[in-house]
Amino acid sequence: MGIYKTLCYKVEDLMVKLITKKEDPLIVKEKVTKYRFEKEQLSHQRKMERNKKLEEQRQLKQQQREQQERKRIEKEELERKEIESLVSKLMRNTSQSYNSYEFNEIKRNKHFFQSLYERVLEPNEKLETFIFCEYDKSSKKEIKGYLLPTNKRVLFLTKNLNFMDKFRYQTIINVNWFKDGLLERGLRIQYGKRKLEFDEMYDHEQLMKVGNIILNNSKTGTK
Repeated sequence: MGIYKTLCYKVEDLMVKLITKKEDPLIVKEKVTKYRFEKEQLSHQRKMERNKKLEEQRQLKQQQREQQERKRIEKEELERKEIESLVSKLMRNTSQSYNSYEFNEIKRNKHFFQSLYERVLEPNEKLETFIFCEYDKSSKKEIKGYLLPTNKRVLFLTKNLNFMDKFRYQTIINVNWFKDGLLERGLRIQYGKRKLEFDEMYDHEQLMKVGNIILNNSKTGTK
């Protein structure tokens, strides 16, 4: 028995003695003992019920968390399959695997890439890679969109599909990479007598991949 409870019982005993002076002490003691026992039992029962309720709540929350996690995993798996299905329609050499940049861009912009497949690409035309950038159309006109080398040509297309430019590999003479600010990179493409400039590219590896594919396809005369 704790110190606090012992002290409470002593105070109770004094109060009982004052109240029950004319009663039989043994009977009073028996009643007090019975009362305290029943009180202890009730307290213990309530504690057990509280603990049981807390445990049930804990289990319910755990089940809810597990259910949410299952739903999250199922959603991610479904989304992954949808993206992979779109990738297989869009991209060439999918057996060589797409990279995380390409997967995440398609995931974030599914509507654009679905429209690209349905409305822009020609029969048997496949993307080889792509990168989001800014096309310096002229000194006064800069356009944000995707630079998209395919197995037939190079496309530049805005997300809303309102602007598109097409470039033939056979006309591309050279490709150069350049640094544009602290984090930005860009591509300069010698397109016949024109110089095409694409900048505001932040993924260096993807930039190199895009540039190399365009350069290699221009040398092999891919059609």
